[in-house]
Amino acid sequence: MAPRELVVSPNTPMPPGYTFLKKGIKYKTLHCRRLTHEAGKTVYRVEENKKVLGIRVPKSIFFRVQSLANETLPARRLATEQRDAALVRSAAAELDHQFPDIPKVDRENVLNHGFKKYSGRVGRTGQIPMPRKVLYAVIAHIRHRHTEYDHMLRDGIPRDEARKAVQKRLQSILHQWGTTQDLAWYFNDTQDSPL
Repeated sequence: MAPRELVVSPNTPMPPGYTFLKKGIKYKTLHCRRLTHEAGKTVYRVEENKKVLGIRVPKSIFFRVQSLANETLPARRLATEQRDAALVRSAAAELDHQFPDIPKVDRENVLNHGFKKYSGRVGRTGQIPMPRKVLYAVIAHIRHRHTEYDHMLRDGIPRDEARKAVQKRLQSILHQWGTTQDLAWYFNDTQDSPL
């Protein structure tokens, strides 16, 4: 029985009947890999300097997945939009709960900026529960929009020092916006904060 996956270099000759699928297209990669395994064929993972570049799969499977991807694209886009809208609704409800007095313009900026798709911002991570995502997004917003934090960084002040310098202003605004949380844990341990 042939191994289900082999690691090869980009210079390794292409097996007969195979083609290359570059990394980064999750739907196609997942389906090509699954269907190749189901067909009892080998998936060749192409790596260079321990970095995955993509996979080599049978052409027939690649073209079948390509066709499926085109057919299902509208439905997948709609599902993604619905998930994204649900995430923002959840964030908005949590934001209103934690910060009932946040000004409308700040509320919209937090939601639009902190939860922007493909931004890599804390609001998009799946690793942190929603209440913390919202808190971190609000703290980042205040720090960058309502304090001199960015100017301090540009002036060469170290990050931790700049954070300490704006801490009182940040806490004051958090309380103005209606938080009743005790945030001492955050301000005593900002080293581990993703912000």
